[in-house]
Amino acid sequence: MEFIKKQIKCKTCSKEFETQEAFSRHNKDVHDGSSAGSASHLPLSKKRIYLILAVVIIAAVTILLLVQNINGSKSNKATSLATQGNVAPNSTFTLSNGSVASVSQYRGKTVLLWFVSTWCSSCAQGNGAIDQNINFFKSKNVTLIEVETYRNLGYSGPSISSFVSTYAPLAYANSSIIIGESSYGMMTTYDSGGYPDIYYLIARNGTIVYISGSPAATMGSLKAEINAL
Repeated sequence: MEFIKKQIKCKTCSKEFETQEAFSRHNKDVHDGSSAGSASHLPLSKKRIYLILAVVIIAAVTILLLVQNINGSKSNKATSLATQGNVAPNSTFTLSNGSVASVSQYRGKTVLLWFVSTWCSSCAQGNGAIDQNINFFKSKNVTLIEVETYRNLGYSGPSISSFVSTYAPLAYANSSIIIGESSYGMMTTYDSGGYPDIYYLIARNGTIVYISGSPAATMGSLKAEINAL
């Protein structure tokens, strides 16, 4: 009696095989080891296409998110810098008593925010000019805040309290000047250029209306700007 060998047919590509071993090898090499009889099985070429499409979509979404994040960072950086005509950014500084204060807590007051380095000669002269005009600032209800630049810009000098008491003794004795030390964040916002002597005149609504330095040399302009408020 002659036996008829039963052919094994691949349901995916319809190819027939005489042995289970041949069919298994074909299934592994051509169909990536998936069950040939499964209705959900896709040929390898289609699987690669879908895989490539998925990678492309993921890459595109990732790039889009990165671009949006970079643009957002640039926008935030631009609005966080202290510029004339814009609202003074909020930053913190340490008062002479060790407590922490912020720019925003002085909203509603006219503020002269002055950054000094205690080794700076124009800063010493500026304190003398402030002292001589202290009654003017009081009459205009100007809050004077004198802040030492972050770590004194890397140079040695007296403490900010000693500096002010030496060069603005009247204002210091009457506690007419709020004294503090800049935080790193405040420095990068208000004095990223590392100037040893720079001040900001801030209106009651929080807007920066005037930026300059060396009060001894610019006192006339500063007083005119205050009078115009």
